[in-house]
Amino acid sequence: MLDALRWLDQKGKITLDAAVLMPDHLHFVAELRTDSLPKLMHSLKSYTAKQVNALLNRQGSLWQDQYHEHAIRKDEDLNEVVLYMLHNPVRAGFVDDFHDYPFWYCRWAV
Repeated sequence: MLDALRWLDQKGKITLDAAVLMPDHLHFVAELRTDSLPKLMHSLKSYTAKQVNALLNRQGSLWQDQYHEHAIRKDEDLNEVVLYMLHNPVRAGFVDDFHDYPFWYCRWAV
C-alpha cells in the first residue's frame, strides 16, 4: 500500500506528505496533482486490491466503496493532522512510539 502511494507520488499524480497503514484502514495526506480524487481513489483501491488478493491467493473486494476526505487549509493544520495520523498505531496499542511501527511514511523528519 505504501509502495503504491509512493509510486503515485513519483509519477506526479500526488505529492505524498504522510501515510500510515493500519490493519483495517489507511490514512494518508497528499496533494492531488492530476485527475480527480474519485478517479485517483478508484485506481489506488483497484491496483492494491489486485496485489493483495494475488499475495493472499484470494478473490473479492478488499476495500469499502467509500472513503473519507478532509481538506487541509493551513500549514499548522497540516502539521497537526500528520502528527495525529502518525500516532494512530500508538493509540491502537501496537507500539509505544510510532517510529517503531513498520507501516508509516512521512516526507519530513518527525
